[in-house]
Amino acid sequence: MYVVLLTGGLASGKDTVSAHLAQLGATVLDLDLMAREVQAEEPVLEGLTSAFGSDIVAPDGSLDRPLLARRAFADRRSAERLNAICWPPVKERVADYLLGSTCQPRNEGALLVVQVPLLAEAPDLIDLADEVLAVCADEPLRFKRAVARGMDPEDARNRIALQASDEQRRAISDTVFLNNGGLDELRAQVDAWYADRIADRIEGTKL
Repeated sequence: MYVVLLTGGLASGKDTVSAHLAQLGATVLDLDLMAREVQAEEPVLEGLTSAFGSDIVAPDGSLDRPLLARRAFADRRSAERLNAICWPPVKERVADYLLGSTCQPRNEGALLVVQVPLLAEAPDLIDLADEVLAVCADEPLRFKRAVARGMDPEDARNRIALQASDEQRRAISDTVFLNNGGLDELRAQVDAWYADRIADRIEGTKL
């Protein structure tokens, strides 16, 4: 199994890259989705309510994610509290998925893309990967994209300000995709990387 960690800031284009790689045959593991599952577990939910208020749980028992996000991304200290509560169980799940109880990689020969938005902030998964990819785009453009998707402008500014810079992402990455242009341009970069690094590896597993 060839394990790739994919990172990038808010509205950088991570989902587009992941979706394109999935079309090419990759398995994609999205840590944002995994974090949502973890947040529903009782120990984590208790930690969240203790840190951010019991009213983040709606009357029907569901987590009010917009309210949690507003409080958790209000400042750097709050964001760090959120990560301290949610990151350890997420990391444990990822490690188990990659290694399992035998501590040997699963699905040898396949391409696995693990989407890790905050990899630069919590780089302790890097040792489990064969390669790190980053999607980078100018901050004003990412802000515009996030707002166009319906995100509150203040929330978008806070999240971008609290995340690592593209320079920090580049420092931990083996390959960087630039996404200041159109989707076709981004997909072309992904295709070139796939052809250069992955196609022969995947084809060899079919022999």
